[in-house]
Amino acid sequence: MNVVNAPSTSLPADGLQQLVEHSLEIMACHGRDRSYCAVSPALAEVLQCPAEVLLGKTNADLAERAAHTQQPEAWRTYWQQVAAAIAAVMQTRHSERRCHPIPTAEGLQLYETTYTPLTDKHGQVCQILSIARPASSPVVGEQRRSGIADEAQSAACLDILVGVEMPGLETASLDDLPTTLGSNNPALTIQASTVQASTVQNRAISNPVFQAHNDVLIGKDTEDTLRSEGHPVHQTAEFMQLVLDNIPQYIFWKDRNSVYLGCNHRWAEMAGINDPSKVVGLADDDLPWTQKQKDWYLECDRRVMGTDTPMLRIKQSQRQADGRLSWRETSKLPLHDADGNVIGLLGTIEDITERKVAEDLLKQSEKTFRKLAKQEELLNQISTQIRKSLKLETIQQTTVHEVRQLFDVDRALMYRFDDNWHGRVVVESVVDPWQSTLGEMGVDNCFPQQYAELYCQGRAKAISNIETSDLEDCHRDFLKHLDVQANLIVPILVQDALWGLLIVHQCSGPREWKESEIDLLNALAGQVGVAIQQAQLYARAQASAANEREKAHQLAAAIQDLQQTQAQLVQTEKMSSLGQMMAGIAHEINNPVNFIHGNISHLKGYISDLTTLLELYSQHYPTPEPEIAEHIEDTDLDYVIEDLGKIFQSFQLGTQRIQQIVLSLRNFSRLDSTEKEAVDIHEGIDSTLLILQHRLKAQPHRPEIQIIKDYGDLPLVECYASQLNQVFMNLISNAADALDQYIAEGGWTDRTEKPAVTILTESRDNQVIIRIQDNGPGIPENIRTQLFDPFFTTKPIDSPSPVPLPM
Repeated sequence: MNVVNAPSTSLPADGLQQLVEHSLEIMACHGRDRSYCAVSPALAEVLQCPAEVLLGKTNADLAERAAHTQQPEAWRTYWQQVAAAIAAVMQTRHSERRCHPIPTAEGLQLYETTYTPLTDKHGQVCQILSIARPASSPVVGEQRRSGIADEAQSAACLDILVGVEMPGLETASLDDLPTTLGSNNPALTIQASTVQASTVQNRAISNPVFQAHNDVLIGKDTEDTLRSEGHPVHQTAEFMQLVLDNIPQYIFWKDRNSVYLGCNHRWAEMAGINDPSKVVGLADDDLPWTQKQKDWYLECDRRVMGTDTPMLRIKQSQRQADGRLSWRETSKLPLHDADGNVIGLLGTIEDITERKVAEDLLKQSEKTFRKLAKQEELLNQISTQIRKSLKLETIQQTTVHEVRQLFDVDRALMYRFDDNWHGRVVVESVVDPWQSTLGEMGVDNCFPQQYAELYCQGRAKAISNIETSDLEDCHRDFLKHLDVQANLIVPILVQDALWGLLIVHQCSGPREWKESEIDLLNALAGQVGVAIQQAQLYARAQASAANEREKAHQLAAAIQDLQQTQAQLVQTEKMSSLGQMMAGIAHEINNPVNFIHGNISHLKGYISDLTTLLELYSQHYPTPEPEIAEHIEDTDLDYVIEDLGKIFQSFQLGTQRIQQIVLSLRNFSRLDSTEKEAVDIHEGIDSTLLILQHRLKAQPHRPEIQIIKDYGDLPLVECYASQLNQVFMNLISNAADALDQYIAEGGWTDRTEKPAVTILTESRDNQVIIRIQDNGPGIPENIRTQLFDPFFTTKPIDSPSPVPLPM
């Protein structure tokens, strides 16, 4: 903010309002009640609001209407800032210069605005004149609403100040100037445009006979016009001089020979002459400029008037007596007579030191913020890379690699504490030719206890130069041993406990660590601490999951063993019940069979005796009694005697058959054997086939299932005979069921093929091999892996099935 003393003078309000309303500058006039009483078209365009909407409104009123705009917060901020500036001018009665951000389609544009108070005869502020301009250079060639370019308007600045219309003034065509004017003045930089001579020759100023009248320059025709309109010339001159004196720029004008014809009060003070009237008739040689400045000013005057080309916004630095560097922006524009001849020039100078400093600070801030944004971006990238992996080794390696590149250091490492503040380097990233410190790195016996306390509190330690830092000799020697010239150490805290240190080493020389670098490394260490905690939790979760999986595996194995044991118990119980039943049946059958079989021989002897007796009677009594003869004929005694032998033979065969079946049942059940014993495998197979004989016989829907035996020479085998016989029964019974189903579904395409079960046995390499195979469709591939699962079956639940296989 720049504060300028304002003189206390009177001012006709209508003249100032006319000046504002016809100006091409960004201007406004505020009344005593702080409302807008005049608005230039340029300001209305910048504010994107018609002048009739602004007039009569205060900035407070407009702030309330900001809610209806596209950027309500930005507009509300602007109106509030302008209101605050006007309030300050009203209170202090001093001019102020402020920068306001105005919303545009491209974003916020800063406008530097000067607020100048105008007072009445009583010294009270009656109006405030505001003039604004973009904080950056204006757009070259941009035309305003009235069709007159900014540069052309600057050239006609004098005409605007006296409020004279300029008919015939055409829009200026602007071309960029070179960046510097003349090799003799390298410090003078141009940031403006030129107006071609051909475009300004039509500019007409009525009878521009310049004269100094009460310190203001006006044209004679203008004076006559003002008289004809009833305006006292003296009052108008004073009014325009007042306006000139209150404009924050330094204004002067010269004739064709570079002789000063007038200036405003501000320029006169800069030249060391307090009275602007005393400047008239002087040249630059008469003023307290340096010779270099005089030559440069004269060269610029000649170039402007000789080429009829304006020189606009020339930035020039100037070292003050107190050593302070100031910056000024100068514009010089040719002035023409009615015929278009150059008769002088108009110059404006503006002190832009504060703006230049602000721009430099803005650039520096922008550079700083860009660097901070880059650091923040890198921090996010590193954090993302760290969090991509939950493996501790990957996190550590990624961190030191990215930190070394980000900080451009010679070595970055991560130090992990053990007990008693000892530790080791767990990971590092180092560039040649510096040595690696990976591993123990030695023990710093001078490690102060206060360091540990600071690290536990999250404090960092920066050493810019080990030679000048306040270090103990042993600690300095330790760092020299590692080729360290400067280092930066930040703690890595995991759940508020000191886990280790994140360290960067500068080995090539000392280094001043910036506060931003310390903060950034601290932030990275914080991210590493979180990542390490997550990695530890993940590792513990994995270990816990592995432990639970192992327990689940053990539990599954135990359940499987339990199921197998249960199946074996069930099988054993079933076999025991089956064996007991078979043994009971065999015992019950065996007793009467043995009784019958044992009495057959006696009965046969008795019948033989009776037959012999009948034969003797027949021999000795050849003619029996009629009744006896009739009975002999009815009973067919000869056939009975003949058939008795056959009956006895069938009795004998039947009882022998029953005895074999009983023997097979006893062999199958083997109740008398609870331990392994040497048995004949073939005997077990045959016993099983005998029991299953009813399953193999011909049925209405199929022929008899043939049993094809191909027995080899087998030794006696030590085994549990009853369980093995049960296996034989299951296999042969399942084969019979499969053949029944296969035949029911269509059977073989070759009608000559018959159902058959082949049993092969052989002895090989001290092993007995038994193959039981049917000629059905085979076992489907998808259930072969389940053959030995306990209780697995493909048969319906209510269908009869053999006892499950023992496992």
